[in-house]
Amino acid sequence: MRQLLIFFSFLFCLLSCKTKQDKVAPHSSFQFLMTDTTNNFRAQLDLQDFNYRSKLENQIGLKELKNGTDNLEIRLWYDFSFSRSKELYVLRLQDTSRFLSYYRVFLRTEDYADENRNRKWNPHTDPIVDSCVSKSVLIPATSYKSLHLDSIWLLKSQSALKIPAQISFSDCDSYIIEIADKKRFKYLRHHCAMSYFETTKLKEILTYLDFCSRIRSLDFKFNNRFRIVKNKPPTYKKVW
Repeated sequence: MRQLLIFFSFLFCLLSCKTKQDKVAPHSSFQFLMTDTTNNFRAQLDLQDFNYRSKLENQIGLKELKNGTDNLEIRLWYDFSFSRSKELYVLRLQDTSRFLSYYRVFLRTEDYADENRNRKWNPHTDPIVDSCVSKSVLIPATSYKSLHLDSIWLLKSQSALKIPAQISFSDCDSYIIEIADKKRFKYLRHHCAMSYFETTKLKEILTYLDFCSRIRSLDFKFNNRFRIVKNKPPTYKKVW
């Protein structure tokens, strides 16, 4: 009886210690990094665009990055105001392999000549993908290192820069970057970047554009693009 009592006492202590360890185990906090929208109209546009990109990515079969990824992933969107297509560059690190993917996404436009069109549909907030083509390539470690990805988290969004509210441009290009790893997600957007730089001379804008050009140059270097004629998709299809 005495031995049985000692055994249960030992078991109780063991379970108590285990429970105590579980309670004090550290929990990592995930960071969602976007410019605060409070009294910042450019940051409010960022949030609208982030929601817009999320819908696009969902339609072409890409998972959302806002909850993090097991490995570093970078997405660079390039838009031009009067184009019905958008370009997307995706850089993924998986184990020891490095993948670079290029997407060309063609969107449905509103047909104002159609009297029966859905007048409640807003293509600027609820995009509909008509077609999408993509191409991927493995890139060597040397080219991957040339991107200097250690500095990407230091890039600043246009909304985070000290730009007077009266300075504004429209109808030009945009560069949007989404970055994610296990611990954080960051969204950055620059619209009419060169126009803003010529007016403000802010070096952060050139730093941002330089990083974007490095990713796009890799696509050209490895011939990872499509030849688009008159803003029409290629004759072959992308299967997603």
